[in-house]
Amino acid sequence: MDQVIYTGKVIGLSEGFAEDNMVVCVQGDKISRIEKRENFSPPKDVPVIDWSAYSVMPGLIDCHDHLGFDVGDEEAQALECDFVNVLRGVHNAKALLKSGITTVRTMGEKNFMDLSWQKAIEAGWMVGPRLVNSSQIIAKTGGHAWYIGIEVDGVDPLRKAIRHQVKSGAQWIKLMITGGASTAGSNSLAPEYSEGEIIAAIEETHRCQRKIAAHAHGGPGVRAAIENGIDSIEHGVYLTEEDLALMAQKGTYMVVTYGVMAAAAELPGIPPFMKENCIRARDYYMTTLKLAKKHGVKVAFGGDTYHAQPVGDLEALVKAGFSNEEALRAGTLAAAEMLGLEEEIGSVEPGKLADLIAVDGDPLSDIRAMGRVEAVMRSGRVEPLGSF
Repeated sequence: MDQVIYTGKVIGLSEGFAEDNMVVCVQGDKISRIEKRENFSPPKDVPVIDWSAYSVMPGLIDCHDHLGFDVGDEEAQALECDFVNVLRGVHNAKALLKSGITTVRTMGEKNFMDLSWQKAIEAGWMVGPRLVNSSQIIAKTGGHAWYIGIEVDGVDPLRKAIRHQVKSGAQWIKLMITGGASTAGSNSLAPEYSEGEIIAAIEETHRCQRKIAAHAHGGPGVRAAIENGIDSIEHGVYLTEEDLALMAQKGTYMVVTYGVMAAAAELPGIPPFMKENCIRARDYYMTTLKLAKKHGVKVAFGGDTYHAQPVGDLEALVKAGFSNEEALRAGTLAAAEMLGLEEEIGSVEPGKLADLIAVDGDPLSDIRAMGRVEAVMRSGRVEPLGSF
C-alpha cells in the first residue's frame, strides 16, 4: 500500500453503507483494503492521512453540468469568444473538484471544448474532476439552446449528426426534446422533435453503442422518449405521474437539477423571462420529486450552470421524501451506475478508484454537511484545495 487514511465514519461501503472508525488503504490510484481501525497497524514508512475527525465517502458525481457557462444569460455567453468559455471552464472545473465532485458528465459545450478539458485533466495540465462528455447538444433549428450546439432537423440528418458526435469522441448523446427555461420564447412543455425523430435518435445512439440523454421538462415528447428507451431525462420538472411510473418500469434515470432553478429564481442579473420560468419551475419541481420517490424512479443530480453547489439538489431530494442515504446514493453509486462506471467509482470498496472526500459532519443525519467538504482525493491524490 502507498498510503493509509484514518476515518471517522465511512459512508458508501458496499456492505452496511456506513461504519465508524475505519482505515482505508490506497495502492496507486485504487482502494486496496478497508478495515476497522482497532484491528490495523500501519506498516512502517507508509504515509498516514488523518481524516478521523471527518465523515469519509466517495467523491460526488455531478451528472449534468456545462463548464463553459454560468447561470444567467446563456445565449450571450455562447456568443462570447471561445477563449472566454474555455477559461470559464477551467475555473469551474477547479470549483467543482473543491466542492467534493470528483466526476462530472458534461451536457453540452461549444465546439467540443469538453473533449479538450477531458484530455487536459487526464494529462495533468488542468485541475478538475474526471469528465464524461456529451460534447455538442443536438437541437432543432431555432430550438432551445440552439446557440450552444448544432441545429439538426429530420431523421437522416439526426442519424448523421449522432455518428459525427461519436466519431469526434462523444461518450453520450444529448437531444433537446422540449423547450427550456433559458431560451427566450421557448415552451418547456412543447416537443421540439417529432416522435419519429426522437425514436430515430435513440435507435442510432444505441446502435453506436452510446447512451442518450434527453433535455426534457415534460409533455408528449417525453413519453415517446421514455417508451422508446431513452437512457436519462434531464430536469424533468413537469413530468406526470404516468411518465414517472413508466420511467420506474423502464429503468430510466431522472437527473434532478432543482438547485439551478432555485438559484436562477433568486440571483440578480438573470434575464427576466428566465427568472419567471425558473420561479415557476422551482415552485412545481418538489411535486415531481415527491412522485419520483413514490414510484421508485432512479435519480441522480446535476448542477447544470450553478456549479459546485451540490447541497441544493441533495437537500431538495430529502425535502421530497428521499432519505439522506438515498440522496447520497443518488450523488454517488446511482450516478455511477447510470454512467456505466459502477465498477470504478461510486462507493468505498476495494478495487475501485480512490475518489474520496472528507466531510465536516455527518451527512446521514444532516445533509447540509455536504457543503462542508474539507479534503478531496481523486485517483489516490489529495488535491491542494487551499491553492484553488
